[in-house]
Amino acid sequence: PAGYHTAGTVKTGVSERKVYRTTVAIAGAGPAGLAAREVLNKHNIPNLVIDSNDHIGGQFLMQTHQFFFFEKEQRFGGMRGFDIAKNLAGESHEGIMLNSTIWDILEVQRIAAKNMRTGEIFYVDAQYLVVATGAVPFMPAFGNDDLPGVYTAAVIQKMMNQEFTLLGKNILTVGAGNIGYLTSYQLMQAGANVKAIIEAMPYEGGFPVQANRVRRLGIPVILSHMLVRAIPNSTNDGICGAVIAESRDFTPVPGTEKIIDGIDAINICTGLIPDNQLLIKGREVFGTKVFAAGDAMRIGEGTTAVLRGKQAAMEIIQEIGVCSSYSEYLSLSKEYIDSQQHPTRVIENPWLPDEARMNARPFVIIDCLYSFACNPCQFACPHGAITKASPDTVPAIDFDRCTGCLKCVYQCPGLAIFGYNTVKNQLFLPVEYFVEEGKEVWLVDNNGKKVGEGVIEKLMLKPNKTNVARVRAITPTGNDIVSVRGFIVKESYPEPVTFSPASAIESKEYICHCEDVNIEEIMAVIGDRKYISADEIKHTTRLGMGPCRGKRCIKRLSMLLRPAGIEIVGDATPRAPLSNQISMGELFPLSTPEVIITPEERRKIKVGALVAGGGITGSALMRYMAEAGMNPVLINHDRGSSWRNIAGGRPNFSVPELSDIARHNHELFKALQKTGETNYREIKYVTFAHDDVMLNQLEASLAWTDGEMVKPADYAAKIAPGINPDLKKSYQAALLTNDCWQATPGKVIDLIRHLGVRAGGSVEEDSTVTSVSRNDKDYSIIVQNHRGEYIEYLTPVFVNAMGAHGEEFARSLGIYTGTYGVRHQAFITRRLPMIGPGNTPLPMLIDRRNYKGFIAVYGQQLGETGQIIGCASPATDPAEAGRNLKVNSKEFMEIVSEVFTSWLPELSTAGFQSLWSGYYTEPRMYIDPEYGLFLGLRGQGFMLGQYLAKLYVDKLLGREVPSYFSRLSLKGDGLPEKAFK
Repeated sequence: PAGYHTAGTVKTGVSERKVYRTTVAIAGAGPAGLAAREVLNKHNIPNLVIDSNDHIGGQFLMQTHQFFFFEKEQRFGGMRGFDIAKNLAGESHEGIMLNSTIWDILEVQRIAAKNMRTGEIFYVDAQYLVVATGAVPFMPAFGNDDLPGVYTAAVIQKMMNQEFTLLGKNILTVGAGNIGYLTSYQLMQAGANVKAIIEAMPYEGGFPVQANRVRRLGIPVILSHMLVRAIPNSTNDGICGAVIAESRDFTPVPGTEKIIDGIDAINICTGLIPDNQLLIKGREVFGTKVFAAGDAMRIGEGTTAVLRGKQAAMEIIQEIGVCSSYSEYLSLSKEYIDSQQHPTRVIENPWLPDEARMNARPFVIIDCLYSFACNPCQFACPHGAITKASPDTVPAIDFDRCTGCLKCVYQCPGLAIFGYNTVKNQLFLPVEYFVEEGKEVWLVDNNGKKVGEGVIEKLMLKPNKTNVARVRAITPTGNDIVSVRGFIVKESYPEPVTFSPASAIESKEYICHCEDVNIEEIMAVIGDRKYISADEIKHTTRLGMGPCRGKRCIKRLSMLLRPAGIEIVGDATPRAPLSNQISMGELFPLSTPEVIITPEERRKIKVGALVAGGGITGSALMRYMAEAGMNPVLINHDRGSSWRNIAGGRPNFSVPELSDIARHNHELFKALQKTGETNYREIKYVTFAHDDVMLNQLEASLAWTDGEMVKPADYAAKIAPGINPDLKKSYQAALLTNDCWQATPGKVIDLIRHLGVRAGGSVEEDSTVTSVSRNDKDYSIIVQNHRGEYIEYLTPVFVNAMGAHGEEFARSLGIYTGTYGVRHQAFITRRLPMIGPGNTPLPMLIDRRNYKGFIAVYGQQLGETGQIIGCASPATDPAEAGRNLKVNSKEFMEIVSEVFTSWLPELSTAGFQSLWSGYYTEPRMYIDPEYGLFLGLRGQGFMLGQYLAKLYVDKLLGREVPSYFSRLSLKGDGLPEKAFK
């Protein structure tokens, strides 16, 4: 903007960044979010609730009416919205973070938030996410819809029920659904005059009992009419009227325009749009561990939101594996489904007692003719006279059991129960607004039509604020008074709505108010097309680029274009930050480590050394540290690539130093076998030479490798009797390498750990490193164990051996290695007879061609089971970086099938037992005790890891190590292997 100048220095205003750790994060402290929290707390599941408001309760804080609930035991039915919110929140509000807006969901399931009151940026790391963010109002486009005086129901309610401020005294409501009925009713309670409710459809929506109580106030409901434009006042700072017209298919009928004068506010109640941007983004980050509840999932009643919140929490509990009642879940799910049913008419007229019963004592009539999920009346009757068997029925009255106590009259959320004493001509009518005793009234039916006259004898105040007015009927009398459903004070009876002819009123129809995009601009882009993408509209007109991110204007535009047969393809994409209230200065990196806040106070344990990562290298580090008296602890989360490798080791490398490491590593395998069973055996590696370059490299490696070149004529004798005789067309020769080995990875790792534990080390299995930081003396490592407890380890020696996940924690220490995980896929067949020479296992065969997207296909036969186990290395590492390890590709299955059956045709009938994947950590090795790094083994941990771990500990203790070890440091070249990777 003109005259704007940035500050000369960066000021963040904060000295630390907090990161909260929890199991479940809940976005939204409304009915759905609070209900989810209540169930999670009951099952002792750590959770945090984040809400942008300054009070708990969400929309319930604005709902002053009694709520419908169908319950087995009464809890919420008949309770007002704000009271339900208090009840759900409980006495302790611990774990509820108010005034905080979630502005993005980042990688590794990190939720980014900002406290709008303090300006603090903070993060929440969660395993599960519940999105209960509610909905935003939908406002259709019409002329002058940006004038002061045009408000959505949410604004009307918030100002009226929370700020105690009326935004107008004479109001037109647009939309005859539940929101339109409730806000109109509440406006009347607050002292406003609702001139009319207009509805574009030819019928009313919402619950009939809600409509009845509004019509009983004399508010007319005008169907098949829609709002065309608002009329500005003389100073353009408000409105003075509205142009409406007859509606057909949500389109105004030309020539039917007319003006409603004398209004100063328009209450837009045309529905809601799920506020689901966090849900859409959450699915990308949390996958199946994100759950929606309330209006963010599907627009519905508060009852439905509460039940869905509970159901979502139960689903999380079941997924976590915490003991819970499945029967309770099924019952809850049924209640949730029932709560969404649309009201269906069951009876034509309310039940009436016979004449004798009418004259015997007072009685009630329940004017509830439609079935829906509500039964507070059943609990209201102390004599059990009212029953409702299911949400599909309507309340029934046993008039013989009814004593005429009339306690049910004030406890019906729909104000649909009315009391009568025909002998005394008395009516007992529910009332929730101010009336004076002694006032003369018109008696009305459910449509607000006058059916008689009466006088308010007494106002009986009730604790739930639904009072009962005892009205003496003047006319009608006797049994005829049962036609009465309400009253209107005579001097307050509304005048009929009058219309005046519509004249031309200047207005411009803006579809996007954030960027001031009008319909003319949009139509110029669309031209004569019948469909256009939301993205194209956004990038050509800027519609949807404002703070709302298109969640309002795209829907407005869709509705406006639909009558013209124009379709909008797609929707607005949630973009970070989801809140526009984030500045660059606030995200300026801090020099201090993140402050980790865990659900419970964590134990602190001092250890001599900590190794993070329990593969073969991490396990070997723990062993050698233990044998050196360092009392290490090994933290391991899952069984990674070391556990899933194809069980083969070789000294055959194009880099002599790597061959030296591999030979020493082989000796350690031999020594292990003498200690315990690892299924170790010596094998041979066969590397095929597919071209002259590979042939020359293989021949050169014989200078430091024990092996021999094999000609195609000798393949059957030295490789496998069943080898394809046509391989000579594909391979010039093969290098047969001795001094190679195989062993069962799981047994090897288990034995190494056993030796380490015996020497004084310890293993924390199924435990996750969540953060690493360092001060002048010690490292601080926060770990979540398998029970969900957080433990903080303090140690002078920390080793990052976390493979593909190691880079994240290296960065937290200010170390940037650039390592990343590359998916390598593998397979194993069913058991087979030995197919190598002389009934021995098939040697490890390797084809290093760059062929069909792979640069190596290799595998061997396990001596223990006879299964063929193999792998294929991708030609382009970045293409496989970070790919899902639980999913295999068609290309992999095809390449291994092609190569292995071309080697040995008999394998065409061998069945696959399993396919899986693991990460090779690329692009180079970082073995550096100074920085606590043991990363980037590139899939060679089985071949090199134990000896490298031994050298690492030797270096750490100041012992002599080979000169090439320094090349593996952060500053070295990593001993790059390119030819025989």
